[in-house]
Amino acid sequence: MGGHNGLKAVIWNDTATGGGNPGEARTLKNTKFVTPCHRVWITTGAGGNAGVATPRGMNLTPTTIYRSIRTTFARNLALLWVGQTISMAGDSVYTKALIWLLLDMTGSSGTTGLVAVSAYLPTLLTGVWAGAVVDRSDHRRVMIAADGVRALLVLLVPILFAFGALTPSLLFCITFLVATGATFFNPARDALIPSLVSAQTHLLRANALIQSSWMFALLLGPAVAMAFLSLLGAHTQHLFIFGAAAYLISLVCIVALRTSREPQDSAHEPSTLHRDLAEGIRYAFRNRVVRGLLLITAADNLFIMGPAGVGMAVFVREVLKRDIGSLMAIEVCYAIGMIVGTALLPLWNRRFGYGRILIAGMVLDGVTFVPLLWVETLWGTMATIVIHSLAIPLLVVPRPALVQHIVPVNLQGRVFSMIGVTVVGFTAVSTGLTGLVTEWIPMPRVYAFIGVAAALCGVWGYTMKDLREAVSTSRGRG
Repeated sequence: MGGHNGLKAVIWNDTATGGGNPGEARTLKNTKFVTPCHRVWITTGAGGNAGVATPRGMNLTPTTIYRSIRTTFARNLALLWVGQTISMAGDSVYTKALIWLLLDMTGSSGTTGLVAVSAYLPTLLTGVWAGAVVDRSDHRRVMIAADGVRALLVLLVPILFAFGALTPSLLFCITFLVATGATFFNPARDALIPSLVSAQTHLLRANALIQSSWMFALLLGPAVAMAFLSLLGAHTQHLFIFGAAAYLISLVCIVALRTSREPQDSAHEPSTLHRDLAEGIRYAFRNRVVRGLLLITAADNLFIMGPAGVGMAVFVREVLKRDIGSLMAIEVCYAIGMIVGTALLPLWNRRFGYGRILIAGMVLDGVTFVPLLWVETLWGTMATIVIHSLAIPLLVVPRPALVQHIVPVNLQGRVFSMIGVTVVGFTAVSTGLTGLVTEWIPMPRVYAFIGVAAALCGVWGYTMKDLREAVSTSRGRG
């Protein structure tokens, strides 16, 4: 088998393979395997000569099987990317439609804000618990269930509206439950990605592809929303139909993934959910890389996320004296910069490991906000945001790849959930603080301060040797 002797696959059943536990992963030598895409067994006979046969006895060459596996990995990633792009486009439209519908129904920004906050609550209340559930479950099935439930919930909005039964309280509940679905879906997706790539050296490329989906979604969402409104009429509730359809398309793409049954570790004694939670938390705080990642992520999100979100709306209104159309144009600039930054990511990966790329991204993510201290025009702001968003992929792409590379598979769901709780929790705090601070301090000065502070978070990360040197062997990495 030449260079493929390290390939692993999963035994489907002990009858077909002549022994072994279902779901057991073994090295290629002297055993039988089934590829993730076909029920094909790879065996070694006397003298170590490899042979491959399908269940029907059709002989295949090792090279044919290897190419088949590579083709399936590419197909799986493409399906996941398409599903995520459409799903996130629908999610962004759903979020904007929800806010607009609430303002139409209540005329109260306070009530609208309260319902919007409900989208943060599931991650804060159940995020780590959801990660433990993901680690105990089939990741693909969790994603299918989450998308199905979210599609039904979002579709309820136009149905209830049509019957005159929709209220702000019901919207609060629907928003909370939709966000709960995301709390389970996201860690399951991130934990599934390693099973969709042919080698760990391709993790960064795979994560760059999946992370780019929400960047393209920023461009796709508004265009599809306008098409829906032109076809069905300019009524906000029609946008929820697109949101539900987007989740269903994502579900179909996930169902179409060809993956082997995920191996379950049967060597450990049965554990309770409480023990799983405790195990995940202990691991995160004992592992220096994960602990450092959580600390700098918390600090960076505290400084950056509020000014990047609500702060930009304040900047457009008070400094640029522009309307919401200008704010949407700036959002498009974010998408353009992030797409280009993702395309340039392999250039960084040829010279640096995941840890250094992430730290560099955090520093650049901060300092590129500082020019907004002096910018006073829309075009200047758009140019600044394009440059700023070039750095965002350096931060958000290596982070999941780093976790997938160093964290044991049976703990990844919990670690991803802890990262999600950190991001969402400190984003909520940052958003609230930004609203308060901008009552007293002009937004350009806030950008200057948070830009320097966020860059210092990256410098802090650089002082953490284990994080800095994490996955540092970079040559040949995809």
